[in-house]
Amino acid sequence: MATMEVIQTVVGGLFVLTMASVGCRLLFLARRSRALPELLLGSALILGASIGGPLQGAGLSVKQEFGPEVAGWLLLIGKPFSMVGFLFQGAFVWRVFRPEQWRAGGLVVALLFFELASFWGFARHGTFASGEIPFLWFCVELAGRVGVSCWLGFEAYRYHGLMKRRLSLGLADPVVANRFLLWSLAAIFSIAVLITSVPPIFLDRFQHQTLLNVDLFFFGAAGVTTSALYWLTFFPPAAYRRRLQNAAEAQR
Repeated sequence: MATMEVIQTVVGGLFVLTMASVGCRLLFLARRSRALPELLLGSALILGASIGGPLQGAGLSVKQEFGPEVAGWLLLIGKPFSMVGFLFQGAFVWRVFRPEQWRAGGLVVALLFFELASFWGFARHGTFASGEIPFLWFCVELAGRVGVSCWLGFEAYRYHGLMKRRLSLGLADPVVANRFLLWSLAAIFSIAVLITSVPPIFLDRFQHQTLLNVDLFFFGAAGVTTSALYWLTFFPPAAYRRRLQNAAEAQR
């Protein structure tokens, strides 16, 4: 296996493992508390990041070895998982940050339209039989995914600002306030993962080797950083929590 493929496998595996771990923990919390946000986000991470994404990635990577038919089937199976996960992610942002605003629900539907339109475009193009990815419909799909990550990043950062003001008055938990900052940063790096995953799909490895190596570096850095941020968000070590508590007390 080439060095590039090894790095992609390691980074991708770490990302999937982190998303699966966080998603499972959230689903267990939702089962105990019957809270909708944990159920939505946990389902999004399991269905989209842990099942749908890897299936599609496998479809793109096995085309030469196993043929277009296998690649097409993997894409056909993976995309519905990703779309449902995408829907849950958008619903999570809506219910957590703007639960009283039905216009935010309309934004979820609008972003979902990008996913549904791209799925129709892939089917019409014959992607699920040939494994070929049409650039136009790929961009439509990417726009929806980047859109929901931008929305999450904006809302989390905005809420972090609100929590900081409450924190200065001793009315907020510093760990919870920090969680919104980590969320916003994770959303930014998730966008970087999405963008840097594009060149290997459309560029020839031998003609653009240098560019793809640079892209792989940024893809790996963004993937590892996103994984670390999600882990800190939901599994903060005791030393990290103490540091946040001490910093909050020092500022009062």
